[in-house]
Amino acid sequence: MSHYLAPLKPGRGVLLWGGHLRALTAAAAVWGVARGAPVLVVDAANRFDPYQVVREAGARRISPHEALTRVRVARAFTSHQLVRLLTETFPAMLEQGSLVLLLGPVSLFYDEQVPLSERRRLFQDLVRLLARIKAQSALLLLQPRLPRAATNQRFGRLLAPVMDYFVEVESRDHREATRRAAPALPALPTGRLWGGHTHAAPSELQRGDL
Repeated sequence: MSHYLAPLKPGRGVLLWGGHLRALTAAAAVWGVARGAPVLVVDAANRFDPYQVVREAGARRISPHEALTRVRVARAFTSHQLVRLLTETFPAMLEQGSLVLLLGPVSLFYDEQVPLSERRRLFQDLVRLLARIKAQSALLLLQPRLPRAATNQRFGRLLAPVMDYFVEVESRDHREATRRAAPALPALPTGRLWGGHTHAAPSELQRGDL
C-alpha cells in the first residue's frame, strides 16, 4: 500500500475504486499516522472499520490508541449531508498538510429519491469542495463499485479533473489489477497492490465508470 500512496502529498489526489475498501482505508489511515500527518476520514459509504485500523496499526507497530486518536472520522448519509459537512463542518477540522480520505464520493449521489438535476448540482458542488481541500491536503478517494442495477450517471467525468492518479482494484481469483490515469504525472511505482498490477490509459474513468 505504501508503494502506491508514496506520491500523495498536499496538492495531489488519488482515487481507488473497486473492492477491499475497508482494508485499504485502514491501511491508508495508518500510513498517514505513521508519517505524522493529521488524518481525516469522511465516510459516505458506511465502510470505515475502526477494528481494521487497530489491526493495521499493530502490523506497523503503532499503538492502537495513537492510531485511533489521530484519525478523525465524520459520516454522511445523504448527498445533501455530505456537501453540507464539507462546506460547514469540515473546514474547521482541516489542517495544512492533512491526509483526507473520502469513502464513497459518488455513492450517495445514486439515491433516486433525490431528483437527478439536484444530484448533479450537488455533485458539482462536491467537486469544487474537493479541489479546495486538495489545495492544502493530500486527497485520497475510495469508491466502492456501484450496484449492478444503478444507472450510470457519469459522475466520474466531473470528478476526473480533480484527481492525479486513478487506480482500479479488482478481484479475479485472488488477483488484483490497477489502472492508472493522468499522464502528466510519472507512472505509478512498479510493484504489487494486493497481489498484482497492470497499468492502463486514462479513459476508464473519463468514459464514466463511476
